Amino acid sequence: MLLQARGVGKAFSGVSVLRDIDFNLEAGEIHALAGENGAGKSTFIKILSGVYSHDSGHIELDNKTVEFKNIKNSELAGIRTVHQEINLVPFFKVYQNIFAGDEIRKNFLGIDYTDDTLMIKKSREVFAKLCIDIDPLSYTHGLDTSRQRIVQIAKILVQNPRVMIFDEPTTSLGEKERAQLLEIIKSLKSQNIGIIYISHNLDEIMEIADRISVFRDGAKVGSKDIEECTKTSIVSMMIGKKEYVLYSRKEKPDPEATLLRLEGLTNKKLKNVNISLHKGEILGIAGVMGAGKSEIARAIYGIDKIEHGRTYLKEKQFNPDIHFSLNNRIAFVPEERQAEGLVANFSVEKNISLAYLNSFKRGLKIDSKRETATAKEYIDTMGIKTAGPGQAIKFLSGGNQQKVILSRWLYGDFEIGLFDEPTKGIDVKAKEDIYRLIGKMADNGKGVIFFSSYLPELLTVCDRIIVMVNGKVKGEYKTGEPDVEQHIFEAMLSGGTNNECPD
Repeated sequence: MLLQARGVGKAFSGVSVLRDIDFNLEAGEIHALAGENGAGKSTFIKILSGVYSHDSGHIELDNKTVEFKNIKNSELAGIRTVHQEINLVPFFKVYQNIFAGDEIRKNFLGIDYTDDTLMIKKSREVFAKLCIDIDPLSYTHGLDTSRQRIVQIAKILVQNPRVMIFDEPTTSLGEKERAQLLEIIKSLKSQNIGIIYISHNLDEIMEIADRISVFRDGAKVGSKDIEECTKTSIVSMMIGKKEYVLYSRKEKPDPEATLLRLEGLTNKKLKNVNISLHKGEILGIAGVMGAGKSEIARAIYGIDKIEHGRTYLKEKQFNPDIHFSLNNRIAFVPEERQAEGLVANFSVEKNISLAYLNSFKRGLKIDSKRETATAKEYIDTMGIKTAGPGQAIKFLSGGNQQKVILSRWLYGDFEIGLFDEPTKGIDVKAKEDIYRLIGKMADNGKGVIFFSSYLPELLTVCDRIIVMVNGKVKGEYKTGEPDVEQHIFEAMLSGGTNNECPD
């Protein structure tokens, strides 16, 4: 056996995120990992990659126990990861990216230099093995996404890896490029490389994997040869028998009062998206990474340009623009709150007043007393745990940071809320608080679009759920229907659904 994990566990701050994982990988095998977001896949892969150390159990490579204290330890053992984000230097030549950090060096008469000729030769050799025609002397920024992904693979192959981990490698690729990349990954088996393949796309897994292991709630629930599986059986293993009862809505939206309508919305990421939002409704938008969820929010708010289609606010057509959104009570809580949603070094009160700063003006100055009083009001109302309005927001927990961002928009009395992954990276109690806050907003007549890749929370909070796949609306579901989670998962992960919408 090439790689084995036995009883591997991991906890953060006393909270177990991975429990008693047994896993094995043979040379020349593609072993897929599947599971919901938060199932433990990423934590397990980070342990194998040396990002995290495991708290219990052990890992064996070639039947010898190994301990990876850092990424370099893992790489020296022959374990390499192709991450879903492309991490190349755009203005480097292809061969320079392939050998970046691992340059081949020579010494002549005491002078140390890089052997560009040999690196170019080895780059050509690895592309020949992959049957891909890429010029090592071309600049990386001139390559399309799929070829940049192939350069990432070549960067690993020149190091003669024993194990390759692919983490959602086809994200953002078109169908032709996706098919080409999958063929390349399958060809690596003949080089006796063991491959761990992580994907939310069950069609891909069924096409290329030899075996599949399914993770759920930090534990491995089973491993099967792919011949024994169907997409439906894999989904059943992923979701188990769950009851989504932590929080449920009692009020119902007004189907006659349409707040927002998208008609044929199209841009570089979205294709003919038709969506409506009603007064008092929480509309869920589900999809895996790259499906087009966040792009809908960004297009509505006016961050990303719309190429075709129409947008209507209370049945009046408008052109999305950030200033229009602010002036017409449209709120946007972005997925990446640290980078886009807050100013880390600003105080809690400054982050609350940020969007509507003009309303705090007294003459040419900001009315700091009113700003502080407003912050105190929302700290009490929202239950924000902080030392006070003047505390820098960077010292708050993720859940409390999110409550500050929600307070900002509540102060402006928004009418439509675009909440992109609003519970990402926060603990269970904080999630429940956010669910209740969003539910209360809808009960008060606001319309909320809740974008999430985590299906349980959508089933818990939302009235309807729309599934996005590759920038298109794939299906629409009501959250009280029988077996709705099964149907939504199949739509999200493979595109197969009886509720498929026309393009």
